[in-house]
Amino acid sequence: MSTDDPTLQAEAGALPEVKVHTKRHISPIWLIPVIALCVGIWLAYTALSERGPAITITFKQAAGLEAGKTLLRYKDVEIGKVEKIRLSPDLSHVTVTARMVKGVAPYLTDSARFWIVRARVMAGEVSGLDTLFSGVYIGLEPGQPGLAKRVFIGLERPPVVSIDTPGRRFRLVADRLGSLDVGSPVYYRQIKVGQVVSYQMRSSGEAVEILAFIEAPHDQLVRLNTKFWNTSGLDVRIDTEGVRINTESVLSLLLGGISFETPTNLNPGRPALESDLFRLHKNQSETDDPTYAYKEYFVLYFNQNIRGLKVGAPVEFSGIKIGEVVDIRLEFDETDLDFRIPVLIAVEPERVEVKGSPHLERDRVMKALVEKGLRAQLRTGMLLTGQQYVNLEMYPDLPPITLVRSGLYSELPTVPNPIEEITASAQKLLNTFNRFPLEAIGSDLQQTLAQLKSLTGDRQISETLASLRAGMANLERFTGGLNQELGPRLISAVDRLEIAIAETGQLLQDVDGVVDPEGPLIYQLTRTLKEMTQAARAVETMADTIERQPNALIFGKESP
Repeated sequence: MSTDDPTLQAEAGALPEVKVHTKRHISPIWLIPVIALCVGIWLAYTALSERGPAITITFKQAAGLEAGKTLLRYKDVEIGKVEKIRLSPDLSHVTVTARMVKGVAPYLTDSARFWIVRARVMAGEVSGLDTLFSGVYIGLEPGQPGLAKRVFIGLERPPVVSIDTPGRRFRLVADRLGSLDVGSPVYYRQIKVGQVVSYQMRSSGEAVEILAFIEAPHDQLVRLNTKFWNTSGLDVRIDTEGVRINTESVLSLLLGGISFETPTNLNPGRPALESDLFRLHKNQSETDDPTYAYKEYFVLYFNQNIRGLKVGAPVEFSGIKIGEVVDIRLEFDETDLDFRIPVLIAVEPERVEVKGSPHLERDRVMKALVEKGLRAQLRTGMLLTGQQYVNLEMYPDLPPITLVRSGLYSELPTVPNPIEEITASAQKLLNTFNRFPLEAIGSDLQQTLAQLKSLTGDRQISETLASLRAGMANLERFTGGLNQELGPRLISAVDRLEIAIAETGQLLQDVDGVVDPEGPLIYQLTRTLKEMTQAARAVETMADTIERQPNALIFGKESP
């Protein structure tokens, strides 16, 4: 049917027109996604508003750390979680990204510290044993108010002292670290009051700087003149004063430690500040030695054995320490082909209290002392160890010597020690004895004894001695008769005769010293014996004449 038919068009125009009205409203079904969207937005907002900042921590290694699992804790409370772990571009370290809780943000300052907590044994203490079961975690020491920071460098070991522990840190300087380590105890009167926090070598490499923490209220005991010394291990000293053994405790014996004390004989001064720098002495004995700023150096030359003399040995004057040995060398003179030992000593003049004029030049004083007899001498301080020291003493009987300068230092004259002098004298005597011709003397003595034996066996000598004894017997009888019969005139003659007899007896004793039968001594002895025999015969004749003619001594002998 065509729509162009007029009939149909007419009928269609007669029909009523339909009007459609559209209602505009939101279907309730749309409420569900809207509510879900709002909840999601709210949750996202809440999560974002309550989530803390993201931080980055750098460690040398990430042993035990896992992304999405490892927690950050403070006092066993979770304060964050590791989100990402990655290596640095140069592979030198590990970068850990962690998300912190909101409340920790104020404490993420430049003084905050992070470290990996794991089981450790440090300075005699065991920590982190719970990580054997729960796994490692990252520890946090909140920072003090300061500049906010989000990038940190993690510590390789946990801090020894918590930031909230009351007390102060003090800087110590030592030549060597010894057996000290982080965590080594600090003692006051053998009571532990702190510990070593850290140490590092100075940029110059000359010394080690140690940071020691002392807990309150003991930190108030540290004054400006407080002395610190190392108590590491067992302090055994064998020197000129004997054997000394010192230690603070068994813990310091194993792990080392530091002790401090304020001398009671000095003004303690003001309380120490953390900026003050203290000297860490090697031992307690070193703290007893006063420190002097001024030193004078002298060189001593020795030509003897100086075994037992060490650097640091004391220099004493009349038993009082006034300095120490600084250096010992050995020199060889190619011209004279001789060795000598220069010893450099440091004398501290401030140890000597000066009386009189205090303005005299020290060089003039030393020059005058040397001219007066000041000498240096090596002495043995302890026979058990053989350790030696330098002793300065006045020897006024020695010839004066002028103080001269040898290179950079003045040369102080020396004298050998008493043992060296005795040894030299004994050696000289031994050398003289060795040069004595003992073998020749022994040989001559044997010959003399043989000659004497042959001499005493000679018949002629024996008869002569027998005749001489008989003549001496007659002389004794004669002198006895003269003493009874003659007067004072004969007494003097008899006395002289007795003297001659005594000399003759002595001469007989000297016969034992006869050396050569053909020598002049035997000749003289034989001659004397003959003369004595003749004299005895003459005396015998005279005695017979006087016996027959008593007046012969007065009137002379009568003719027959």
